Amino acid sequence: MRVWLSAAYGAGMSLIATTRAAEMLSTLAEPSRLRVLAEMARSGANGATLSELGAALGLTPKVVGACVARLVAVGLAVRVADSYCAQLGEARAIVDDLDAAHPVNRLLEEFPRLKGVFSHGRLISAPELSVHGHDLAVLVGRLIDLDGPASETEINDRLSVVSDDVALLRRLLVDEGVWRRDRSGSNYEPALG
Repeated sequence: MRVWLSAAYGAGMSLIATTRAAEMLSTLAEPSRLRVLAEMARSGANGATLSELGAALGLTPKVVGACVARLVAVGLAVRVADSYCAQLGEARAIVDDLDAAHPVNRLLEEFPRLKGVFSHGRLISAPELSVHGHDLAVLVGRLIDLDGPASETEINDRLSVVSDDVALLRRLLVDEGVWRRDRSGSNYEPALG
């Protein structure tokens, strides 16, 4: 998580949950493992044998075996007789833990009408700005926690964590008086009380 995000991140995941999330994501970052897991999931509740996985994916038995062993080790797959089945419940639980630890969730407690426009810490749809614009600007301003002047490039980088439409959020933060832009229009800073 970037250091400039709000201090609200303090209520984050436990060390064990964070370690599990990192281990699982690291495992899935290897393309062959991800392909093997996807094929297991596609195979459904009956799963697939090592040879079926290899044939479907064009991988050698050695590669398939290594991939499956790692997926089983991190809890993403389980052996059932001679087959291997995807176990995605653990991945879903880790996603839930990551979501719960995201600083936007604590801020959304103050602005419950905005909960439906965020998913996984990102703005997925803009609320009616004439009604909820100020609340959204305050929430994003607290989330980003701008503590001094920043260039437009830095602002865009920070806002891209929240939304792909950084221009909309920049304008909203200025229009709602949360941030102000300098005369050149190239630097932003928190508005004074």
